[in-house]
Amino acid sequence: MNKKLILAGIVVAAGFITLTAFGGKTREQQTQEIAAAVQARLDEFAAQKDEECTIKVNEEAQVRHQAYLATLQAEAAKPGSKTTKKKAGTGTKVAPLPQKVPTDPQKTRSGAAQPGDVEQQKKREGAAPTTTPAPAEQKKRPGAAGGGK
Repeated sequence: MNKKLILAGIVVAAGFITLTAFGGKTREQQTQEIAAAVQARLDEFAAQKDEECTIKVNEEAQVRHQAYLATLQAEAAKPGSKTTKKKAGTGTKVAPLPQKVPTDPQKTRSGAAQPGDVEQQKKREGAAPTTTPAPAEQKKRPGAAGGGK
């Protein structure tokens, strides 16, 4: 009798596992459902953290604003301090800086050839020779543009 109960329990457990494991949904559908659930939870978590961050920033801004107002009141309360407000449009005039002609650093470096200094340009190492041999008369090929037969 015990063997029959044990055997029946095993059959029931195997049937339960089989039915739940292969319960009509494919693996692809299950992974899509899991991905959607995870994404929804991540979005919810991100929104929660964003809200917490906004609250903290607003609180810190209030604290700094109150501190700034307190320093202004303390400064105004000092005896002998002058607090004057500037009128709109009245400011100190600043003289413009003298304009300098921009210089090219390549032309001011030592050893650079200055424009108009032809002799220095000729003496420069690596410069092209001033006398170039005249090219020999080139033979024109027949059918070339500009002349020929």
